Amino acid sequence: MANRFKPSDFSQTVELGKPQSHVTKAGLNVSSFVAAYSLHYRQQHRTLTQTYSLIGTRLDNSITIITRHDARNVSQQQARIDGIVYDIKDISPDDSNDAIRYDYLTLVKTTKGA
Repeated sequence: MANRFKPSDFSQTVELGKPQSHVTKAGLNVSSFVAAYSLHYRQQHRTLTQTYSLIGTRLDNSITIITRHDARNVSQQQARIDGIVYDIKDISPDDSNDAIRYDYLTLVKTTKGA
């Protein structure tokens, strides 16, 4: 991809993983986030045009983060940032031949408790 970022842009950490079901002491089956690994990321800010074009879609309350390319990303279902769990709605892996590649992850806050 044409974008070049500085290493200092990736100053925040995201945990990527999957939901896992377990039974509580009360006998309820609940699902909770289980982290597989963490990566540094930077948040991608949208232009006003991009924001307006998403209004009314399933992605209008989403955020996009950028991580260094990692083949494990495509198999993850959720992300946790600052204790808030997000569903991963789209992963756009960088398939270029560049030495440094980036993955774009579109995240939507879950309605379930974190």
